[in-house]
This record gives sequence, structure tokens and C-alpha cells, in this order.
Amino acid sequence: MISASVMIATTVVIIDMTIATIALPHMQGGLSASQDQVSWVMTTYFMMQAITMSATGWLAGRFGRKTLFILSLIGFAVCSVLSGNATSIEEIMLYRGLQGMFSAPVVPISQALMLDSYPRERHAQAMSIWGIGVMFAPVMGPVIGGWLTDEYSWRWVFYVSMPFSLLGILGAVFFIRETPKNLERKFDWFGFSALAIALAATQFLLDRGESEGWFDSGLIVATGVIVALAFYLFVIHSATTKNPFISPGILKDRNYMLGLVFMFLLGVLVLSMNVIMPLFLQNARGYPILAAALVMMPRGLGSLFGLIMAGRLSGRMDPRLQIAIGFASTGYSAWLFSTFTTDVGLWAFVFAAFFNGIGIGLIFVPLTAVSFWTLPGHLRTEASTFTSLFRNYGSGIGVSIVISVLSRTQSTSHAYLAERTSPYNEVMQEPHLPPQWDIFTTDGLRLLDAEITRQAMAIGFLNDFHLIFIGAAISVPLVMLLSRPKGEQAG
Repeated sequence: MISASVMIATTVVIIDMTIATIALPHMQGGLSASQDQVSWVMTTYFMMQAITMSATGWLAGRFGRKTLFILSLIGFAVCSVLSGNATSIEEIMLYRGLQGMFSAPVVPISQALMLDSYPRERHAQAMSIWGIGVMFAPVMGPVIGGWLTDEYSWRWVFYVSMPFSLLGILGAVFFIRETPKNLERKFDWFGFSALAIALAATQFLLDRGESEGWFDSGLIVATGVIVALAFYLFVIHSATTKNPFISPGILKDRNYMLGLVFMFLLGVLVLSMNVIMPLFLQNARGYPILAAALVMMPRGLGSLFGLIMAGRLSGRMDPRLQIAIGFASTGYSAWLFSTFTTDVGLWAFVFAAFFNGIGIGLIFVPLTAVSFWTLPGHLRTEASTFTSLFRNYGSGIGVSIVISVLSRTQSTSHAYLAERTSPYNEVMQEPHLPPQWDIFTTDGLRLLDAEITRQAMAIGFLNDFHLIFIGAAISVPLVMLLSRPKGEQAG
């Protein structure tokens, strides 16, 4: 029952991270917002979640893990309803920010509860069960969001979380035990403030960099200085204070620290595709929202297959090899995506999406088990916090990077193609040019410009996929830096 309660809470919170992505165009129209403004519906959520998540370890010690878990779910449910009732872009940004803040403790506490509920030799199987919610939920989020938006409205992507939040609250009340409180450990306000400023400023820099012209803009330069100064102060303060924000025992565990790096890469390379794949299907391929959501479903099935396979291979295969195969599967799928055109067939997309899903499952389960293998039990809640922080923040950073690459490539490709749209170019003459693209008529020019825009956008998506392929390929050999677990876990 603990596992069931934790799974419900984890799934509903993680689905909420991505369920809104496919409804962003409808949200943009409903709230009369620009594309830049509506993207902050996601960015604000990730930013506030990252900042609050970094304090979860201390909050759980001060208030108790069970109390914090229940209060977080209550706040999350209330903010879900408020987000659905929002009437302006400013309102929904505020409520989504608060929703991200309340959701922050749920996932790390859930992970710690699962690890505490199973013996050490069964941690891989426990993470496989829990991983179904963590990795399967973001894949299914766009599918559910697409169906709700198509059948009802974008507001229902927020309302749907209410009943599941209530189930998670009831499960926590009746089945989860409270942990001892740690009232002696003081909160490191300076360390927390420095880290929060660094995380928020980094997200802002990556989100606004492209539109502001990067370092040609005084705003971006100032933000970069703030990022560097905040990180510097956080590191120096943590190394010299007697009460650091992050427990020293965590920083001394080599496998855990390397695991954080790979969790960040998992967010950047894999989970960022939750955003660009639906956008490619809707904007470049021209699928309706519900069709795009259904085409995404095989990725969820691949993720489920990878999670089950990872659980079965636990204790039989070197977990590092599983992680390497997972990144290789991700790289292979990204390479396939990078070869697609705007006329790509349905089954080619489904095949590539399925392999991408397999990569998610094969990376997450063994990576979590290896990261926590040598970590003392009393550090699990805090360690789970930073594991979730790095994975989610990596996803936010990955989204910022791919959207930036998409925007830059689309503008440069459009200019390149438009320059060659001339009556003196042979391909712009009969019989190469379809009749509806007659460059000597207003309607013909309008239709031709729409096609150039679509093709330029497709080139941007292909560059994103190629970038993810390169990142995944580089990650494969780096996995061997992890230490091989001993005993049963190694097989």
C-alpha cells in the first residue's frame, strides 16, 4: 500500500510537468498570449520546482517526511484548480509557479520511501516499480493532455490531477509512517539563497538568450554575471561553513556525484524530447492535437518495456552496461529522427519513438540503484532530493537549449530559403513549381512563404535531434566512470 500511495502521488506530479506541453498552442489562444509568454507556463513551473526542491531535505527533517508529503500534495491540488481557472497569462504563471513549488518535495520523498520500504538487494526492483511512474508519466502526459484538450479544453489538463492527488493524500495519511524530526540542524539561508539565485538565473539566461541576442544584450550579460557570482558564493560558502546547505557525506560519495551528472544528462537528452516531439508532429508534420498525442503513445510503451527489462536484468548484468545501452538506444532514436522530413511516415516515427522510450527505462533504473549503492541510509531523503533536482532541472535546461536551437535555425533557414525564391531560379519555374505556388500572384507567394516557414522549422527540429544524438553518443563511454557495485547488485 505504501508503494501504491507513492506511485499515485509520483505519477500525478510528473504527468503535470508535461501534460500542458501539447496544449500550449490552445492555451496561447485562450489567454491571448504570445508564444514567448506562453512558454513561461512551463519555465516558471520548472524554475520554482528546482528552487524549492533544493530545500526538501531540510524541510523533511524539520516537519517530518509524512507531514511534508501530505502538505505538498494538498498545495499541489489547490494550485492545479487555480491554474485551470486562470483568466490571464499573469495568473497562470503565478499559479503554475506555486504548483511547481508545492510539487517539489513529492518525488524525492517518494523515492526515499521506496528505498526504505525494500531491502538493499531489492533496490533495483523497487526503482523499476517506482520508475514506471517517474519515466512513463512524462511520456503519457502529452497523450492525456492532447485527448483532454481535444475533447474538452486546455483547462482540463490541470483539473484532471485533483482526484489522483486526493488518493495520494489518503494513502499517505493511512499507510506512511512519520519520520523523526531533526530540529537541531539549522537552515543555511545564505547557501540556499545563493543556489536558488543561480538556478533561477541560469534558467532565465537560457530561456531569454536567443530572443535578446545573447551577450549582445546588457540584460543577458548581467544575468551571466549573476549566475557566475551566485555559484561562486555557494561553492565557497559550502566549503567553509560549519552548517552547509548540502550534507558533506553526499559530496564525498563518488558514485552518487557521478550519478547526479548522468541524471542531469538524462533530463537534457531524453526528457527534453517530451516537448519537441509533439511540436514536430503538430507544427512541422501537420498532425491534429489528438493524432499527435496518439502517435506519442508507442514511446510510452517503449519506456514501459525498458523499465520491465531493466528490472529483470537486475543482478544479472553489469548495471553500467544497461545504462550504456540505454544511452545508445536514445542516440539511435535521435539519429533516426534527424533523418526525417516533413513527409515522414507514421510507422517510421513510431519505430524511432519506441526506441527512445526503451532508452528512458534502461537508463533510469540501474542508474538510481548504482547512485545510492554506497550512500548511508540517513542521507537518502536529501540525496533523493538532489537526484530529482538534477533530473528535472536537466529537463528544463534541455528544453531551453532545444527551443533556442530551433528558433535560431528556423530564422536562418527561412532567410536562406527565401533568398533563393526568385523567378531567376530554375526550380521556381514550371514544371518544377506546383501551380499553387505561383510567385507572380499574392496567394501563390503567401502559400509559398507558409511552406518555406514549415521547411525552415523542420530543419530546426532536425538540428535538435542531431544535437541530442551527439550528446547521447558521447555519454555512452562516459558511463564506465561509474564504479561497479559489489555483491548481488553486480551479479
